[in-house]
Amino acid sequence: MMCKVLIFGCIAAVILMTAAYGVPLEKTKLSPAEKKKCLEASITDLALLKHIDNNFLDFYTPNDKQECNQTTLACFLKELKVLEQDVEENDKQHVINIGKNLQDFKDPDFSSPTCKKCESNEKKKFPEFHQEMTSFLQSL
Repeated sequence: MMCKVLIFGCIAAVILMTAAYGVPLEKTKLSPAEKKKCLEASITDLALLKHIDNNFLDFYTPNDKQECNQTTLACFLKELKVLEQDVEENDKQHVINIGKNLQDFKDPDFSSPTCKKCESNEKKKFPEFHQEMTSFLQSL
């Protein structure tokens, strides 16, 4: 009986070590070429959303591009989550792709008391939001 317990214990340990082997503890940073590729893919996906006619929702639309670009990015990502809930199924994947591609641009340690919060930005309809986000991504 003890032998079976010991054998199953060893097998469980090997399985756990095998599953964990090679998994980085920290997220690896993207190279500049990979970042450029993600940014271009996001701009392309965003262009495919230009046709959306969403006149019933307002989006907080930041226009700080230089010194507060981390805050601006976080705001656009937050508003994309709102958009994801209200677009048709065929556009939803583009919104999800943009969010995933831009996650690597976020700096979790960024903090600036001089940058305004997302909710203090002007609310705009989707066409203006789309234009501001496109302009922001092109400036990155």
